[in-house]
Amino acid sequence: MQQSQSFIKTDKKCDRQHDEGSDRLIAICLNPHCDKRLMCCFCYHDYHCEHVKDVKTIAQVQQLCKDSIIKFDKLQLTITLQQKADQFKSVVQNINEQLEKLLQYYIHDIQQLYQMLEDLADSFVILQQGNINQFTNEQCELLTTFHDERILDNIEDISNYIGQKMGIQDLLKISNDLHEKLMMLDINEIFEKNIYNEQLKKFVQSHEIKYDWIQPEFLLTRSPEVAKIVYPNEDFYIGEIKGDKKFGRGLLFNKIPQTYQYGVFREDNFVWGQQLMVDQKKRYWIKQGKWVNGKIEGKGIHALFKGEYYQGDLRSDIREGFGIMRYTTGDEYQGQWKMGQFNGKGLYKYANGDEYEGDYVQDRKEGIGSYQYQNGELYVGQFKAGLRHGSAIVKFPNGDIYTGEYVNDKKEGPGVYKYINDNIFEGTYKDGQRHGQGIFTDVVNGIREIGEFVQGKQHGEHMIFKLLKDKPYCINVYDNGILVNTKSL
Repeated sequence: MQQSQSFIKTDKKCDRQHDEGSDRLIAICLNPHCDKRLMCCFCYHDYHCEHVKDVKTIAQVQQLCKDSIIKFDKLQLTITLQQKADQFKSVVQNINEQLEKLLQYYIHDIQQLYQMLEDLADSFVILQQGNINQFTNEQCELLTTFHDERILDNIEDISNYIGQKMGIQDLLKISNDLHEKLMMLDINEIFEKNIYNEQLKKFVQSHEIKYDWIQPEFLLTRSPEVAKIVYPNEDFYIGEIKGDKKFGRGLLFNKIPQTYQYGVFREDNFVWGQQLMVDQKKRYWIKQGKWVNGKIEGKGIHALFKGEYYQGDLRSDIREGFGIMRYTTGDEYQGQWKMGQFNGKGLYKYANGDEYEGDYVQDRKEGIGSYQYQNGELYVGQFKAGLRHGSAIVKFPNGDIYTGEYVNDKKEGPGVYKYINDNIFEGTYKDGQRHGQGIFTDVVNGIREIGEFVQGKQHGEHMIFKLLKDKPYCINVYDNGILVNTKSL
């Protein structure tokens, strides 16, 4: 790799942290997973990791911005399309309606590309001004995507196709073809005719495909040619093609067992979109996202027919990262996942009104958390194996507060129970009840009582003190909570 003469002097230092020359940045790695994004003139020549093909000099990135902006000037075509559409309305309204529907099939994506083009221009300005520390991972990914000549070729094909259809006389000749393509691309009509189970049909219709998460590379995977392909087993494909392969937006429908893939195809492979599938338990699922080797990677959706609904991060089609799960019971979990289980910080809302917020390990509450009961009780403290276990503070619906230890969901060990009227019990608990030595301070009556408790009840001799006095004035004798004798002192 030749060392570049051009560099940008900036406050942002080389990611490899050289003592000398680290402020003379000359290269950027466009790989979004690279942890050494910025390089100075001293380490650029020796950069030899697996991302070497993604390394671009500052000069190369600036040129890339210029080239991309020039290539996307052709997208000004959408302005001309709108002008032509106005002319069509005055010529033949029915053809215009068909054309606008067909053009809208592509124009929505082109409008999104304009927004990306503005981002490219911002990237170019940032580089020109030398503000390399403001160059984000998203801008790197955008430049990498637009640098792919294959993607630009796809857009050029679509632009040329639309341009050929802009003459009014040509529209008159192809009106029947336009109408046929529009009918073919009506996905709701396809589902209506080919899904026989009415409940399954409603399930599919209630989960319209979401294009909010689509990556630029799939947004730009388009083709102007639309066709229907019927296979010997009566399965069929309707959508965009390139040559004899599925390429672009389309739907592959399997007659048996009533499943489909709907979204973006590339070289006959399904790469992004929504899939209706059947698992080993013969349950129907709708899954949506980026498909790699038949599994979802990144943001996605798992929706079970008559069951749960998950939206969030996936790795190899397994819930991993942050996600939201809604259950048919009305419960909902929002938080972190690992290997398909709650793991990390999370918020669980129960249908009965209870809420838990805190740590999870392998689907169970584990660590620090707070549990708010629908009756007003609040537990803040430690959990273990899904149970209250460890130090905690509990506020009860009537205003009483307990501070102490829990074991296996019950008070156990030393604790302090303060009543709303300021009376206080200090002592030990066992199996959720007062058990062992304890001190009860009755602020209302001005006395303090010290003695043993057994299974929540006073037992044996209890010394009774006046508050602020060191000596007891009497001894109460209890038998299983019943006062049987009083001895004056």
